[in-house]
Amino acid sequence: MNRDLKNKCAFFLASLVAVSFSAAAQPAFAELIDGDLAEEQVKEKEEMRDMRKEMGDINSTIDDAMDELDALGKKISNRQNAKEFHLFARESDWETYKGSTVRCLTYNGKIPGPPITVTEGDFVKIVLHNQMKTPTSLQFHGLITPHTVGGIPRTGGGLVAPNETFVYQFIAKQAGTFWYHPQLVHPNQKQLGMFGAIVVNPKVRSRPYDQDITLIFSELRKTPGGSGGTAGGATTHRVTATRAGATPGRSTTVSSEDVQTKSGGHNYTATAWTTGSTPPDVETDYLINGRPAPGIAPIELRKGQRVRMRLINAGQESVPIQLSGHKLEIVSQNGGDRLEPHVYRDTICLFPSDRVDVDITADNPGVWSFASESAHQSTHKGRFPGGMACVVRYSELKGRPGQPPMTEMEQ
Repeated sequence: MNRDLKNKCAFFLASLVAVSFSAAAQPAFAELIDGDLAEEQVKEKEEMRDMRKEMGDINSTIDDAMDELDALGKKISNRQNAKEFHLFARESDWETYKGSTVRCLTYNGKIPGPPITVTEGDFVKIVLHNQMKTPTSLQFHGLITPHTVGGIPRTGGGLVAPNETFVYQFIAKQAGTFWYHPQLVHPNQKQLGMFGAIVVNPKVRSRPYDQDITLIFSELRKTPGGSGGTAGGATTHRVTATRAGATPGRSTTVSSEDVQTKSGGHNYTATAWTTGSTPPDVETDYLINGRPAPGIAPIELRKGQRVRMRLINAGQESVPIQLSGHKLEIVSQNGGDRLEPHVYRDTICLFPSDRVDVDITADNPGVWSFASESAHQSTHKGRFPGGMACVVRYSELKGRPGQPPMTEMEQ
């Protein structure tokens, strides 16, 4: 009996110890299990983060590839839809005043050369055909272009030999007013008539205007001599340029453009004079868009219109230009951004190579002059009108009863 009791007591105590040990061990096991789960969760989170990063990198690579494909597609499309222009550099006879025909250098037979108008972002191809007897080149003044287009010309890179052709290709990235002419390595050719305007319109016009007018101011120096109008006579003519520092009155040839021609008709030859003092046998014709007054077409306005005027000085002299009866709002100067606050002037001095965009508001009906303030630039042999002078008139005044007849300049 005592032994059974002892056994029962021992079993009871052992059970209590086992239960106590089991109860004490449960938190430790739980902690071990929780720790393993937490570690697994951390690993899973890291793996998910790595996977997301890899997916992000893959998506970014795909996006970049798609952007490149899109850009390539646009580039191909631009090239296929390129705006293409052809310029023919050649000697031509150009009439300034009646009875004055000058043998000079031109693009496409005209002074100025044909206007080039494109839109911002356009792919542009300009093909230069050199039909002269000497090399030539082309600069797109003010436009930022690759070195292969606008750098110093070299053989195979913008230096165009006689009877050869070169293609200039670029994207018009800047909106504004620019101009083209031979590079500085051919300085005389610009003075002899080789220049023209480039207008790059913005994709989105910030402010509307009713007319867009480009005016190029230049001078053409000429000396007597030519074919005398003998049609069909095979004669040799020389367009000459004089060296800076040469004795006034003596023509020192430093660059000649010799040409054999079978068509005559001119009585002057163009001269590029660089001494600063013109010799007695040299006359100067002052031109707007290749013509002197009174042969310059009038600018027609209607009341209430807003007009953009793009003024380019392609000559060697400064031109103080004034529009009577109106204010000129300067919009941009030499490729600069729009000027703020608004700048208004009644007279603007255009220095050589200047490009100034101005807006005018047609709010003062009448007949007005737009002319150089320098007398020798706006007269011809002392008589007005001549040279750089044109009429600005309001169309609603034409034919109105009681109006005086138009003058020679107005016509």
